Amino acid sequence: MIYLKLFFITIILFTFTTKANDVEIIELHKKKSLDQLVLETENNQNKTENELNITNNEVENNDVKESNITEDDNNSENIDDQSANKENADEQIIYIENETFFDLDNSLISIQLEALKDIKSKTLHREFINILSNIKLEDENIYGDKVYFVIKTLYEIGEMQKAYKLVTKINLESGKINKEYLEFFYLIKLNYLYSSYKLSEVCKLRSFLLDQSINLPKNLLQKSDIFCLTLENKFSEAKLLNSLLIESEKEKDENFQILFNHMLLSENNSSFIPLINIKSKDLVFLYSAMLRINELPLDKDFIEVDPLNLSIPVILSESTGMDIRIKAAHRAYEDNLISINSLSALYQSVDFTSKQFNDPDKTISNIGNNELIMAYYYQLANIQIFPDERLDVILKYFDFAKKSGLERIAYATTEKIIETFTPTAENSQIGIEIAFANIANKNFDDALKWLTLYEISNSKDKRIDHAKFLIDLNQNDNLNTVKNYLSNSILNYDKINNQSSEETFQVLIDFLKIENILNKNFQYINILDGRVMPSYFLMNDINRHISERNDLSVLLLSLISMQNKNWTELHPVHLNLILESVNLYENGSLKKEIILEILSELKIF
Repeated sequence: MIYLKLFFITIILFTFTTKANDVEIIELHKKKSLDQLVLETENNQNKTENELNITNNEVENNDVKESNITEDDNNSENIDDQSANKENADEQIIYIENETFFDLDNSLISIQLEALKDIKSKTLHREFINILSNIKLEDENIYGDKVYFVIKTLYEIGEMQKAYKLVTKINLESGKINKEYLEFFYLIKLNYLYSSYKLSEVCKLRSFLLDQSINLPKNLLQKSDIFCLTLENKFSEAKLLNSLLIESEKEKDENFQILFNHMLLSENNSSFIPLINIKSKDLVFLYSAMLRINELPLDKDFIEVDPLNLSIPVILSESTGMDIRIKAAHRAYEDNLISINSLSALYQSVDFTSKQFNDPDKTISNIGNNELIMAYYYQLANIQIFPDERLDVILKYFDFAKKSGLERIAYATTEKIIETFTPTAENSQIGIEIAFANIANKNFDDALKWLTLYEISNSKDKRIDHAKFLIDLNQNDNLNTVKNYLSNSILNYDKINNQSSEETFQVLIDFLKIENILNKNFQYINILDGRVMPSYFLMNDINRHISERNDLSVLLLSLISMQNKNWTELHPVHLNLILESVNLYENGSLKKEIILEILSELKIF
């Protein structure tokens, strides 16, 4: 009898454990609020940056110690090394001593940075932001034009958090900063605090700035004072200052007055008139805070003023429509501002009824909104009890996401679900889809298992080679994988169906030193090329810096020459020069990513 009881207890515990695994995904976000998850992402980013700085310092210190210990040994080996180096000179990479930002020509910074507000290449845009946001500011004597233009550029292209971090490294009370620059730096500090909804710090800073007689554009400081007085329930003083503001403004700020009156009257949300014609980026973060404190919705037009910095306020605004909040979350995830857990938590918070889950096809057709459909599929997949039904929903989810350009998000949000599937003969035909999802989530071992199973009965599927290529590409940090794939695979070159694309591809093949893959006799269909070339002086300057091996100057000048252009829009001669520049910059550290970008734009894969 005792054994029988033990047997039943074991069965119950096993069943409970299995059930717990099934619902774990569904209840993943119930322990933390959406606000906590979003703020946790920002804190983790800051922690990661600090850890990287500590690690870099430790590496530098260790390098110094090791160099001191081994210096004597190296001296005795120099003669042998020199002779060996001569023999291998052709095979060696020439490592250059990189320029620092403050080595750059003043005119390049003060004039040309203004042109770099729309870099089409994601890789080059990311590197440009990285260069600007990592300048060294320890020396107070460098608080001049270059620092100002760097911070101004970051702010204007939407990287306010990075601009703010640079400002915090500057001693604003040093007395070595001219008034125009100082006021701009305080503008960034105030607007960053507004964007991150740190209202107590906003009001402290506003008091300090008023005492220092700082002047901010669009009467931002005066409006901040009125806003803070209202928060402190000092309504009479706020009304008086607002009357003086209206008298002094040449053009009345209707949006501020709408929000201020709403705060005073505590009106119902239904009577709120949406903001109109938000033209000034300098005021939009104040408006954002006033909307949030009054629990008023933020609309699509409002977000478009600055999607990068306003996405978090929109996500956390419960008064804003869920479709707008999810759209902002998609953008924030793509910009690495929030984690996939935060996005999944937002999906989970959408309120769908059991009736809607009972008839998915009808529900999806009635929703008619990509953002809400993504949330619906996510929840639908999580509530499926049987693996086959869950797998079926996942595949439909992936198919919809691909058509909407959101497949990366669909793969990431379903990673925990995909891990529960086991490749078998019964589900082998969907192996390629699961393999691509695992590749996107960097689960390469699982991807290979599904791929191997799928290949048994689908060996002629070209997607298999592509999937293997992506796995190799992620596991090897060199260009050989790309070269081999281009040389040996049967690729779809039919999409290279015009002379411009053929020329772009040929430049790339020549750069990689691969024999002519297309094996065509090119015909001069177009004798004249309509693609615009940069000026002679700019091209000449890039070539000069290449010969002098000034890699940072080369990169920035190349970016200037490419402004507002995709890779396939560059003249072949211009493209070849850019590839030379990329090859020089930091010893070709960006070369692999750039090659892949060009191939992707050509739709080779």
